[in-house]
Amino acid sequence: MYINIEFKKSGKTVKTYPGYTLLQIARANKIPILSPCGGNALCGGCRVKVLEGNDIIDVSAEEYNKLSDEQIEDNWRLSCSFIPYKDIVVDA
Repeated sequence: MYINIEFKKSGKTVKTYPGYTLLQIARANKIPILSPCGGNALCGGCRVKVLEGNDIIDVSAEEYNKLSDEQIEDNWRLSCSFIPYKDIVVDA
């Protein structure tokens, strides 16, 4: 089963299998997302806003440690920790 990830700023839509982080998907498709710590969930610099399809039920422990409650409620995610399992649109 494929999912579609639309990267709004880049103007690209990627069809992929679920199970990869958003950062891995972006890198594999040459879509730039900053990741100062190399994608190790240490800095929070790879955060992206999910415009459609976000589910805050699956927020990781790393995201709770690096993002404020307000950011989480406003659909911000860490691309290095966020594993999409359904179609989403991100502001990246």
